Amino acid sequence: MATEESLFTVYEEYLSRTNYRETFTIMRMSVQSSHVNFGSVRSCLAIGAGAGEFEIEFIKHCAVNVSKFLAVEPDHESVEHLRTSLKTSLPGVESQVFETTLQNWEGLSDPVDLILIFHSIYYFEEDRWQEWFKRMHDLWLTSGGYVVIVMASRVKSPGNGQLIFEQLGRPVPQLEDVEAYLQKAGFAKLHAYETRKEIDLANPSESLLRFYQYAGRVPTTLDDVRHAMKELYPQGKVDDFDTIAIYKK
Repeated sequence: MATEESLFTVYEEYLSRTNYRETFTIMRMSVQSSHVNFGSVRSCLAIGAGAGEFEIEFIKHCAVNVSKFLAVEPDHESVEHLRTSLKTSLPGVESQVFETTLQNWEGLSDPVDLILIFHSIYYFEEDRWQEWFKRMHDLWLTSGGYVVIVMASRVKSPGNGQLIFEQLGRPVPQLEDVEAYLQKAGFAKLHAYETRKEIDLANPSESLLRFYQYAGRVPTTLDDVRHAMKELYPQGKVDDFDTIAIYKK
């Protein structure tokens, strides 16, 4: 669905309505204090990286020896911001950003040590999850390589901030289902940590409405989004949950 605003713009508006930057840092610190050691990680692939703010933060603090960074991201404005951020924030790291969807990307010629999937699992077709995770396990990761996923959790609980996506035609997958596919592909879970974030949906701006409109699977108007917000979250405030989970090949 085309809009006048890029995904980058509407996502930035969504972030401004949440404390996700703070809660992501808490999740990242949980990784640093865990038993997982990314010292051997030299190369990384980020899938659906957006502008790369959180992927770069993760690498700078948790995978400090990364010397090669690859990313796949279809949104043009996000790609431009990501390329700029990589030059300024990771100047010593060889980087390449592919401006395309995962579905149209040709894939890796050489495996990497780490794959990051931060809030982009929602755009994998569920009937292809097993194929994607098997491809990552068998072809895209080195022996002993890692996958780190950040995604919404408790998505079916009453009042959860993800329920609106179900009403707009794109139900958010449950972490437990994704994990089952990962384990079937051969991955073992090493670490998981959940945080709670707050979202302010009161007096939504057009950009915020467009963020939810963009994520809907069926044709949706801004009025449809506004009505769903009022119906599900009449107080205008909502709690949401995110989990970071680490899996090893």
